[in-house]
Amino acid sequence: MLTISKPLSASQARTYHKEEFASRQQNYWSHDQRVFSEWQGRLGDQWNLNGPVHDEHFARLAEGQHPQTGEQLVRHQVSRTYEGKNGKEVISVEHRAGWDATFSAPKSVSITALVGGDDRIRMAHRESVRAALAELERYTQARIGNVHAPETTGKLAAATFEHDAARPVDGYAAPQLHTHAVVFNVTECDNGQTRALQPHEFFVSQRYVTAVYRSDLALRLEKLGYELERGKHGQPEIKGYTKEYLEASSPRREQIKDHLRAQGIDGAAAAQIAAHHTRDRKELISQEEVLRRHRELAAQHGNQADRVVAQARAHGQYQTREPEISAQRAVTWARDHVFERSAVIDRRAILESALARGMGETTYASTRQEFERRVRAGEFREVAHNGGGPHFTTTDMMRMEREIIARMQEGNRRSSNDPLLVSPQVRNSVRDRHPELSAAQRTAAEDLFLSRERIVGLDGVAGAGKTTVLSVIREGAETDGYRVEGFAPTSRAAQKLAEAGMGTSTLQKHLARSEQPDTGKKRLYVVDESSLASTRQLHEFVHRLQPNDRVLLVGDRRQHEAVEAGRPFAQLQDAGMLTVRLEEIVRQKDPELKRVVEQLARGQVHEAVESLDRQGRVHEISDHHRRIAAIAKEYAGSPERTLVVSPDNRSRIEINECIHAELQGRGIVQNVEHDFRTLVPRQDMTGADRTWAERYEVGDVLRYSRTSKETGIGRGEYAQVKAIDAAANRLKVELQDGTERTYDPRRQQGVTAYREELRTFSQGDRIQFTAPANDLKVANRELGSIESIGGDRRLHLKMDDGRSVQLDPNRQLHLDYGYAVTSHSSQGQTADRVLIHVDTELGATDLLNSRMAYVAVSRGAYDAQIFTNNVGRLGHALSRDVSHAPAIQQNPISQAIEQAAEQRPAHTNEICHGFGLGM
Repeated sequence: MLTISKPLSASQARTYHKEEFASRQQNYWSHDQRVFSEWQGRLGDQWNLNGPVHDEHFARLAEGQHPQTGEQLVRHQVSRTYEGKNGKEVISVEHRAGWDATFSAPKSVSITALVGGDDRIRMAHRESVRAALAELERYTQARIGNVHAPETTGKLAAATFEHDAARPVDGYAAPQLHTHAVVFNVTECDNGQTRALQPHEFFVSQRYVTAVYRSDLALRLEKLGYELERGKHGQPEIKGYTKEYLEASSPRREQIKDHLRAQGIDGAAAAQIAAHHTRDRKELISQEEVLRRHRELAAQHGNQADRVVAQARAHGQYQTREPEISAQRAVTWARDHVFERSAVIDRRAILESALARGMGETTYASTRQEFERRVRAGEFREVAHNGGGPHFTTTDMMRMEREIIARMQEGNRRSSNDPLLVSPQVRNSVRDRHPELSAAQRTAAEDLFLSRERIVGLDGVAGAGKTTVLSVIREGAETDGYRVEGFAPTSRAAQKLAEAGMGTSTLQKHLARSEQPDTGKKRLYVVDESSLASTRQLHEFVHRLQPNDRVLLVGDRRQHEAVEAGRPFAQLQDAGMLTVRLEEIVRQKDPELKRVVEQLARGQVHEAVESLDRQGRVHEISDHHRRIAAIAKEYAGSPERTLVVSPDNRSRIEINECIHAELQGRGIVQNVEHDFRTLVPRQDMTGADRTWAERYEVGDVLRYSRTSKETGIGRGEYAQVKAIDAAANRLKVELQDGTERTYDPRRQQGVTAYREELRTFSQGDRIQFTAPANDLKVANRELGSIESIGGDRRLHLKMDDGRSVQLDPNRQLHLDYGYAVTSHSSQGQTADRVLIHVDTELGATDLLNSRMAYVAVSRGAYDAQIFTNNVGRLGHALSRDVSHAPAIQQNPISQAIEQAAEQRPAHTNEICHGFGLGM
């Protein structure tokens, strides 16, 4: 895999070059301990840098100088110390020499090459690094000041050094074949000027370039006769090694994992930090001592490397069968995988997924050629995108977006002869019956009553009382002869919508039903939380509309968007959908907190964070465990009507467990504990993943929502994965009655995968359902409390709506603690106060964004408290924009929209219309 360091200063680069990169002590396995080094990159070729890396050339480039002449190519800045504005001592940044891009071979590959003594693998690794680094070079950019966008140059100069040992742990240097590629901080623009690098795209490219390296390496290893299997993280591993031997050969990896566990952090970035904090200076251990330790360890585990190498040499080359056909399958799978959750995707992400799917079956060249062929054929369409490499959408996604917009526009082309939603008499009658409405709510209801369009929107800020308005709309529509039905993308939102007095179900359930014949009767469909509806869902929904159907899309375009691709609610507004705005907040009872929510609704995240900080509502606790404990204590001090929001599942689980223990200590929750095996959804799996056997794990629990005659598995059944045949793409599962089935997952639709996890519950615990329990009429993410746990371990629950529910412990339990929830799960909830956890160093940076901040803070009616590791970085972390990009690019003037606007009747109340989209 590829990891890229933080920038190296000139002095660091010189030190590392002398003591590590070019040091003979870094290699124990080569006969003379010589470090293999070479130059790579188009810029290096231009400067005649060929063959081994010489000290003088390295030193000059580290200083930003021409390697041959010593001419200064980029401005050189010397570190200096001075007094800042606040009187504190400031140390300026020294010249950045470059970045260390390290390519590491998988563990079994390193052992085979080094312990097994197969030097052919070193050559394979070397060639794969060259291929991957050449691909990274495509994304080299020049820094063009602070105002102008960086220029993509595709030129770099890199010095590579091949090492074969990890840092020693207790005197043991594990075999670890890896290459340091020092990418120097200089590139050349099209006009011939030399500039410093803008490294952002290097970091964006890490996963993609890793996939290129792995794909190339897998092909070369198979040509050497090795049989491969896919590792836990998608890396090609050589078969023939026991788990015990691999772990014994990786003490450094275990050291890093121990540090991560102790600090309560995870993620690739965290692992790199842990690696830095735990590493010792490379000890000068003799080659004889290192080899002796490895021979002893290998002998203890049966000399597995020797057997693996002997078998490979005896077997000869594995043939890659039909790489072009495999490339076709890989690109098709990648398309289905990446475009399920995004309408616009970076070329790198598409190829990365295709390379991962086709690893060992096809080549990088075949995969790239197949993708480019489909681009020429029009299946993938390049779209404009700010920065980075080329971005693509699919013709299918563009078609769905166009058809949704066209359906809305057709309904907008109505004349004054077309009926209003309700008659003036009904409007006046309903209005008079609801004096409790605020002026804003009354205006919104009247604007909707006056609409003639078939598809209209109600966009209201969080806490504006949209459900109250919907109750009035429902009453008026029913009085005027409509049958009103409500839908929402989540079961909790559908349950909330039912408070408006209409029959509701999830949007998914509605779409799963067969289409009904047109009865000619008037129907009004209300879709709540429309920002959570995907393009595919809304496309299917509007496709089913009958001539007398009308639709009210309700939501808040500033809150979370769908997990799947598209943002149709916002896109329809931009395309001119008649949209009534509800901007007056009624939820927040604290004036200062209300102003913060208003700032967040306007996108003023930095200002909102500063306001919360001034109000004493932001708490900085740098230590992870102390921060979690502080949240638990704050919750336990006043648990009633308190909600905790944390962006990621890992920290959410930690907070829940800590609150559980804190409440036990205070006597609020009983100390007697009961262990239950619960099911946790594998949210990492897309629909494409579910067709690929290798994406499952032994022990996964599968739930089937569709009956399959081919497999004999019925709707609603559960099974556990017992075995995986990756080569044949088949799963062996055991049903609850003990019978077994073996099938190709491509032949079984409607499958949801779960992992079993242990949860310890006690009487008094807050719980939440993590899947709908239709037989109990409980929605997904519905909350309640445990009233008692019987001697038969039956759970007696009191749901928040007052209903009593009993759970049989022998059923599959979709249950979790209900103290802390993710931001997505919190949308639609209301609490008196909300406690929000924000770790600005969270590895999954996309979970920290402006939508998360807006949704989380707006849950609290009276109070919102943020607990963070770094107040200074809080505003930046919560300002990220993660809005979905549409397949159809926005165009401020659209002839189709203008024509629709000309035909639209005027309204007495001001209603907002958006700009159009290029069609």
